[in-house]
Amino acid sequence: MLNLEELRKAIRGEVQLNYNLAKFSSFRIGGNADVFVSPKDKCDVLSAVQFFEKVKLPYLVLGRGSNVLISDKGIRGAVISLRENLERVELKEEQREALVYVEAGADLPALAAQMLKKGYGGLENLSGIPGSVGGAILMNAGAYGKEIFEVIESVEVIRDGEIKTLKRDEIAYRYRGTDLERDIILACNLRLKKLSAEEQKAAMENRKMWMEKRRNTQPLTLPNAGSIFKNPPPDAQGNARYTGALIEACGLKGKRIGDAQISEKHANFIVNLGNAKASDVIALIELAKAEVKRKFDITLELEIKLLGEFD
Repeated sequence: MLNLEELRKAIRGEVQLNYNLAKFSSFRIGGNADVFVSPKDKCDVLSAVQFFEKVKLPYLVLGRGSNVLISDKGIRGAVISLRENLERVELKEEQREALVYVEAGADLPALAAQMLKKGYGGLENLSGIPGSVGGAILMNAGAYGKEIFEVIESVEVIRDGEIKTLKRDEIAYRYRGTDLERDIILACNLRLKKLSAEEQKAAMENRKMWMEKRRNTQPLTLPNAGSIFKNPPPDAQGNARYTGALIEACGLKGKRIGDAQISEKHANFIVNLGNAKASDVIALIELAKAEVKRKFDITLELEIKLLGEFD
């Protein structure tokens, strides 16, 4: 049994009970968390973790909720939110580069735009990836041939009950994944290149082009969680295979279950038309997996994370 008074003594941040999580998900879907905590800073996150482990209450960490589907049943135990209080960015400028300290709750697109405006390159390809820096690190987010680990110097995590700093070569990272699944990412150091005036102008033009392409090809006006599935490996001849094209070839573009729909713009996106439930999204996920397996003998792998209880 959770002692609420003891929890509020243990941390300095806000504590709420039976708190609805839908607004913390870019899908705008999700039930309630038994306990919802907004820590004040990194040390407060550690205090919350230590408290929940001491009382044996399960917990998970939520960033900006852009790559997750939260169950209609909600989440049993505690949710630790990194939004708002863990968004600090500190720029240390050097002669031809900058070391940028970024907390995990910071918004990745906003950070990429801010750094490019200051004349530092390395993140502009990631400008269109919604979500937090912590989430991007966890999944090694990438776009247009670049991944975030290309500019990572170190990552600060909670591991084994304490805050540790891991250098990049101490972390195993791969396409859309890392070995940080059991850690809590608190912050990172990024090393960005100083751009010449010409390079900055070219990078800004490329960013504008990529953002326009994203607006034209992705359903940005409707709640969604980004790409639902990872792209499968290349075929035997080395040709790239794209999940959106595979799902579209199965005739599923625009398919609707309840208020969830496989996007008419991009078939690897599922959108919330207003009152979609997580169960509606899961039904579309299972349908897409089954049809792609039947037609192409390819097993799709989820890119989004499922949080909470699912049947």
